[in-house]
Amino acid sequence: MNHDRQAGDVHAGSWRAMGCSVEVLIVGGSPDLLDLAKTSIDHLERCWSRFLPDSDISRLNHAAGSTVHIDPATVVLLQAMRDGWRATDGAFDPTLLAPLVGLGYSASWHDPATVTSLPHGATMRGDLDRLDLDAEHCTARSPLGTCLDPGGIGKGLAADIVVGRLMEAGAVGASVSIGGDVAVHGAAPQPGGWLVGVSDPVSLDIEMEQLRMLQGGVATSGTLRRCWHSDSGEAVHHLLDPQTGQPARHARQIVAVTVVAGTAAWAEVWTKAVMVRGATMLDVLDGHGLAAQLMYADRSTQENRSWALFAVSGQQRGDLAGDEIEMIQV
Repeated sequence: MNHDRQAGDVHAGSWRAMGCSVEVLIVGGSPDLLDLAKTSIDHLERCWSRFLPDSDISRLNHAAGSTVHIDPATVVLLQAMRDGWRATDGAFDPTLLAPLVGLGYSASWHDPATVTSLPHGATMRGDLDRLDLDAEHCTARSPLGTCLDPGGIGKGLAADIVVGRLMEAGAVGASVSIGGDVAVHGAAPQPGGWLVGVSDPVSLDIEMEQLRMLQGGVATSGTLRRCWHSDSGEAVHHLLDPQTGQPARHARQIVAVTVVAGTAAWAEVWTKAVMVRGATMLDVLDGHGLAAQLMYADRSTQENRSWALFAVSGQQRGDLAGDEIEMIQV
């Protein structure tokens, strides 16, 4: 873990967890809050990772319809999964683990030695209305054959949870970014609110947009980095259409979606819905008061009306405009 303790009462740290980069910025409180953030994220990963056989998610997937005792944080995760599934009429669907593994995404990108194990009889889709969840006793029972994948919502929800814990522990303000899913709350290091960068979907060190927020969450989902070639040589990615169990496709190729919402978890839910249903969802998000931006393969972008409430500026793309973006393997 790298602690970069900035001047005054601002503390920053960065490390890797959940298979991606983590960046934490804390205003006020003790520098030891960085250790609280790391410990919290490590615990959530142990509970939620589909690559760990003893995680709550893996035990639930292999329970064959039996009741499983789970961590209180996993109760929150399962509630968030079900709420997101219902709110999007199934466009966000965290039960697509079986077809995802079938397409070849079984091993962790960060640690290829850790591989997802599916139970016998795993179904293509599950019915989250049949998920039996007892929040008081911290138990859950998943329908037989249903396999859950926390995926992006796990990262977004982890950012939300850790920001909340930091504020409860004495921070005046906090920002947590896990793989680009960002949650912010409280006082920012500079006047005017938190500045959250939106990275180029190919070159993550290039900032394409900057958003100004007082609190809430931002998430970006894209098709360019977690992608590979199937056994038949076809380029595939990890964002699946629940109706087909295949990578979501549009007549005009969407390569990234960014959403601003009240929490990073909800931002994640709606990025997946937009990836599945396309640009027609932009008006839907406006109706919910959520901001969204699409990026297409030619690097052009499309925003809904709410985006202007948060966008500070976009860098000039110059001669990048019009260049087709190719899928890359990482």
